[in-house]
Amino acid sequence: MNRKYPTFGALVSGALMLALAGCSSSSNTTGSGGTNGAGGTTTGTGGGDNSSGGSTGSGGTTTSTGGSVGSGGTTGGSGGAIGSGGNTSSGGTTGAGGTSSGGRGGATATGGRAGSGGTPATGGATGTAGATGTGGSSPGTGGSAPAYQGPCDVVPDGCAEAFSVTRAMVASYTGPLLQLGRTSDKTTLDIKQTANHTADMTTWSAFCNGSQSNCVVAKIYAQIHSGSNDLLPGVWKTPWNPDCSAGGYTCAAKFTIESTTGLPILTTVSPQEYALSGDNFAMGINGGSKAMGIMYNGKPVANSVYCCGVIGLTHKYNANDTAGTDFMLALAYGWRDSGGCCIAVNCGTATSYCVGAEEEENNDLADYGTSPVANALVVTQYDPSNNSVSTYLNGVQKFSHSPPKAKLNASTAIHLGGGGDLSQPDAVLMREAFFTNAVMTSSTVTALKANATAFYPMLSFP
Repeated sequence: MNRKYPTFGALVSGALMLALAGCSSSSNTTGSGGTNGAGGTTTGTGGGDNSSGGSTGSGGTTTSTGGSVGSGGTTGGSGGAIGSGGNTSSGGTTGAGGTSSGGRGGATATGGRAGSGGTPATGGATGTAGATGTGGSSPGTGGSAPAYQGPCDVVPDGCAEAFSVTRAMVASYTGPLLQLGRTSDKTTLDIKQTANHTADMTTWSAFCNGSQSNCVVAKIYAQIHSGSNDLLPGVWKTPWNPDCSAGGYTCAAKFTIESTTGLPILTTVSPQEYALSGDNFAMGINGGSKAMGIMYNGKPVANSVYCCGVIGLTHKYNANDTAGTDFMLALAYGWRDSGGCCIAVNCGTATSYCVGAEEEENNDLADYGTSPVANALVVTQYDPSNNSVSTYLNGVQKFSHSPPKAKLNASTAIHLGGGGDLSQPDAVLMREAFFTNAVMTSSTVTALKANATAFYPMLSFP
């Protein structure tokens, strides 16, 4: 790539309850028991010649009202049916011998109150056992806690490698996300995950003496090939600078917490950049001209003209520049002429933003406006089946170029925050990124945006 010094901008159940009461549809059933008292009036007519005895029968009607007492008594209406046994009051036909005795006969109906003893029907309160229907709320409760999904769980073929300072990129990864280094004594602290797969933010303050500025990001853990593909600050002098050869934290990014999310966000400015130890080649990631994809979730850097890509697969820092040996996701601003550093990645105009791929001395880009989007979820990929490069920004495809500007034969060194040879550091604001060994479909890109929106509800990806 054309190497010149970059210019950098500022860093910017309810359960259904059964109502059980003395006066309800069950009391109506008891009332029907009372109508058995009306059967007593039939007894009155059986009383023979004494019509007045018959009037006693009407007294039996009074008995029926007694039966209504049974109705009152029965909490369970069907129990009142026992009151119908009060038909024994019909034995009170002796009332034919005299109206008053008939009255007593009617009094026998009070025996019908034994029907109120039918309160065992309150055993029907076992109907409240129907409240076990609340058990049905249990499945609903279980449904309210879906299993966690990281971005790599959304990709059908999974990720070849993934990094994040905010969360697990795949549900099965339970290790640390990043490592902090304290600048005063070079001691380190791993930032682990909570039970919700989010960066544990309870330990950094005591370690950094209450100030983010006292710490740097000493390591970004690889979540697929942990150990082998961990990213570390540069410790070499590149041909065109920067000079990170002093080692330590010379080229390490300051620890930064994004105020909107309350989670870390990797923030690099010159000369800060990351690569594998010794700038070695990565494990498990396609190189050459095979299918590959990169996803980046972060923020554009406003009004900062810089060179090359923010993260991608490249040749080593000390290898010769060869067109097509880089495949880096680019998120850039502005342009410079052939005498400036940004001939490798430049937008259509000096005041526009662009997104795409940097391919070592060539680029495949598309302008998207004169203002940066608030947040950028970028997917850039190479499809060898049709020899094309395509890019999506926040779920929308911005271009598909076939063939690419360069004949791709990408190496597999991973560079973050630097160009193909790390000689032109780029300003980066990154939450997470991953690589794939397959081309993602538009539906997968849509699913990735939905996943990001769900995890970062306080952010917009317009």
